[in-house]
Amino acid sequence: MDKRVVAAIVVLLIISGALFGGYTYLDGRINIDGYYEGVSVANVPIGGLTRQQAESKLRESLENGFNEKGIIIESEEHPGEETFISYAKLGYTYDYEAALDEAYKIGRSGSIIDRFMRIQELRNDPVNIEIESLYSVPRLDFELNTLAEKYKRDPIDADFDFSNGEINVTKHVNGTAVDLDTLRKDAELAISEGGRVELPIEIIEPEIKAEFYERINGKIAEFSTSFKGSAPGRVNNIRLSAKAFKGILLMPGDELSYNETTGPRRADAGYQEAPVILNGELTPGMGGGVCQTSTTLYNALLLADLEIIERHPHSMPPAYVPRGTDGAVATGYLDLRFKNNFDYPVYIDSEVIGTRVYFYIYGDMRGRDYTVKIDTEHHATIPYKVHENFDPSLPPGYRELVQEGRTGYKVSTYKSIIKNGEVISRERISSDYYKERDFIYRVGPALAAEPIIQPPAAVDQTPVMPVEEGVLPEVLP
Repeated sequence: MDKRVVAAIVVLLIISGALFGGYTYLDGRINIDGYYEGVSVANVPIGGLTRQQAESKLRESLENGFNEKGIIIESEEHPGEETFISYAKLGYTYDYEAALDEAYKIGRSGSIIDRFMRIQELRNDPVNIEIESLYSVPRLDFELNTLAEKYKRDPIDADFDFSNGEINVTKHVNGTAVDLDTLRKDAELAISEGGRVELPIEIIEPEIKAEFYERINGKIAEFSTSFKGSAPGRVNNIRLSAKAFKGILLMPGDELSYNETTGPRRADAGYQEAPVILNGELTPGMGGGVCQTSTTLYNALLLADLEIIERHPHSMPPAYVPRGTDGAVATGYLDLRFKNNFDYPVYIDSEVIGTRVYFYIYGDMRGRDYTVKIDTEHHATIPYKVHENFDPSLPPGYRELVQEGRTGYKVSTYKSIIKNGEVISRERISSDYYKERDFIYRVGPALAAEPIIQPPAAVDQTPVMPVEEGVLPEVLP
């Protein structure tokens, strides 16, 4: 064989061996079952480690002391109080899988030469992969909600008490609440970046503050009537119905019904029979006397300048108040209803002293720069007539009263507002007609020798008694 051919073959064999050896070397450096030197995750070197070894090393390094690490929540409103929430309680961990996947890709793209060069560069220019932290949102919410409950305080309204003639106001207490939305955002930031968290506490003011009740500072109206001479049942009913209004607090805008407040006038509620006027006749009835209570309250309300929503006159004027100032009630169809039209609460109190029933209205006496006057104008007196119905079956000269008559009246009632001794307004609040009623007699034939004596001409014969003797009950039409 030609020496030149032999020499060429030898050279080729040497070059092939060198290339094979170089490839084997490169393959041994590139294709390893692990991470290349110079690669770190979360600043923890993992070069030369398998994936399992790398994750184990990361967990040991990063999760060490999770019971001692965490966030601290403090509050300016409660100096010295701190709440520590550990990472362990939050289920804090890291996204090892994503970080290790990214670290594994380094040096594993491009040609074999490109990969070899990248691996060589890592020796002088190492790469660190950041790792994302993870925590349990439900666990964080649980911890924050528990903390919020600890600092939650319900506000306490101011309270009002009237006893022994004295007005007492208990101060209100502000409540507190934690702003959970703000706390959650701040806590999430602290988890990722570290640091303390200021507890965001909100002040919750009560609906009713002390200043509100402090406007009940004096008596703005008072009225009373006498029930002297009344029957025991009537006295009982007056006392019972007045008691129903003792200690009523009426807020601004609130309305009140007399009938609803006193409740049904029944025996099982304590009411008794007493004279009432039914269809113009005095007759026993359950609850007689409650109209004197409603009338007394009505006059107190007028003097207090509260808004009257519903009021009715009696069919005949009672003796215990001037005509036009009474207020009749009857379960189911006649009521006294009123409203607190002021911007402050009013307090209603009642009592019975001796033979008088009293109503008191308390409100903002300091802010009241006027007084109220109630007066009436008499428009007409309508006399009754006398009717005789002849009955031949009666004995001669016999005269029998069938229906008692009474005089009728028309009156108007006015409310005046007085400031500094001057009337600044006067308005008519009611026009009442107490309808007259005729006398009716049954008469027999005239006596032969004596004429029938007629009653006097129509005159005012309404059985009006002095105020101290007033015993007329309510009128039930």
